[in-house]
Amino acid sequence: MCQAIRELIEGRRPRRCVLIAELGVNHNGCAQTALQLLHAARDAGADAAKLQLFVPGELCSRVHRADEIAMLEPLRLADDQHAAIVAEAARIGLPLFATPFDPPSLSLLLHLNIPLIKIASGEVTHTPFLSAIARTGRPAILSTGGCTLTDVDRAVATLRGGGCQALSLLHCVSAYPPPDDELNLRIIPALARRYPSCPIGFSDHTLGAEAALAAVSLGACIIEKHLTLDCAAEGPDHAASADPAAFAALVRGVRRVEAMLGEETKRLLACEGRIGRSIVAASDLPKGTVLRPEHLAFKRPGSGLRPHEAGRLLGQTLAQSVAADEPIPAAIP
Repeated sequence: MCQAIRELIEGRRPRRCVLIAELGVNHNGCAQTALQLLHAARDAGADAAKLQLFVPGELCSRVHRADEIAMLEPLRLADDQHAAIVAEAARIGLPLFATPFDPPSLSLLLHLNIPLIKIASGEVTHTPFLSAIARTGRPAILSTGGCTLTDVDRAVATLRGGGCQALSLLHCVSAYPPPDDELNLRIIPALARRYPSCPIGFSDHTLGAEAALAAVSLGACIIEKHLTLDCAAEGPDHAASADPAAFAALVRGVRRVEAMLGEETKRLLACEGRIGRSIVAASDLPKGTVLRPEHLAFKRPGSGLRPHEAGRLLGQTLAQSVAADEPIPAAIP
């Protein structure tokens, strides 16, 4: 487990962005495909992978969402298959998180000893379930799609008050994919100000890597993105997911943006050299010249006195002659 994952589990802002490969239901109900996705996530450079645990009849009304239940049933993995996935993730050294959608799935998550609970956007207003999650004492990441800041305030208070001390938040737009002009990435620094004790990230349902890279530049320290083996495969999430090559490119892009961000200081950098201009003689100046403004010019390179230092030279007497375009010496007796 890398340092960034340990920091996230402890509720601290990770020093480098954590990239989570959301496997979701992109295994299409096939355990072997789920294992392939695990390996693809590791090979692409993901810091962690994530499962979704659900019982369709616990998630959806059999009266009003029978079609959704029928869609989800074939996508569900058995408990022993989930156990095999957890074991394989441990074997290959890839941290594995999970989203439980109902109490039986939360119990399964605890039985499998999954160290971190991801809470889906649809549960932000599900306070009884949030309370149950909080009572586990496990660290949690809460997605915040499809809700208001008032809803998020209530969810955070429920989780914190119930015992969840290590809590992170993800900005999210619950559309697959969302339109660019509704992505609202500027909420990321606003969330960081509103919830200063929570690491803030971005659950990315967009196509491409641009939104995630912009989110990192705005301060996101967690990026979650769906991973698929084939974006053209049948299933609800494949089209809005990244394939292994795209996910690897995302990882490289995030690491490059992190390197670019630097720190909140302004200083001379080694790559810049010494740029600007120096104070030089505007013409040949003999020894004994009392320096006046017309004696000074300002030209490259910037290896001598800087133009802003000209005032301290005026009225000084040259102790030696200075040829035109040569630097005026810094020390004048």
